[in-house]
Amino acid sequence: MIKKWMMYASWGIALFTGLILGVVLSQSGGKESASLTQLLAGGKSRSIEAAGNSYDLVLTRSYLCGVRDEEHKPVALNHIADSMADYKGWEIVAADASKMILLKREHDISPECKENGHFGLSTDGMLTLFHGLPADQEVVQTFYRINTKKMEASLPKEEVESLKRGIRVRDLAEYNSVLSTYGEFQLSAE
Repeated sequence: MIKKWMMYASWGIALFTGLILGVVLSQSGGKESASLTQLLAGGKSRSIEAAGNSYDLVLTRSYLCGVRDEEHKPVALNHIADSMADYKGWEIVAADASKMILLKREHDISPECKENGHFGLSTDGMLTLFHGLPADQEVVQTFYRINTKKMEASLPKEEVESLKRGIRVRDLAEYNSVLSTYGEFQLSAE
């Protein structure tokens, strides 16, 4: 894991160095302007003013329940290197002269799923995670088709009805428990 982080960190540093150096060289027309260390340390130059004073970091989190959220953080160009230290473990997905998209894969369910997530059956018999009750049909994530006949024959009637009404999930353990419990009733693709 540390080797992977070091690889991404070195890519990020190389990308930022190239980005800043490109801005400096394009604005100076080949003349000596400001050194890279001055730019990273906070020195002002005509190239920073020309390019704007901020860089947009787009922080994307991907959760196990299928939810993705995005946060935009403006960062002063002269503080990019310092800011990147705050995002260790994030993957660089894309970057250009005005923004960089970072991704973090969370090994948890999203706050929205913890707040109002319910497992249930969709109208076509798929095990589905809903935002709210299954009757509202606000699908977050679909898993697999359930063999309802086998499930009804194997489980107590209360458990089957509970799934049809919606099983509330508040944390990762409950999420995994439901997937494990109903996984044995998954229809195989034929």
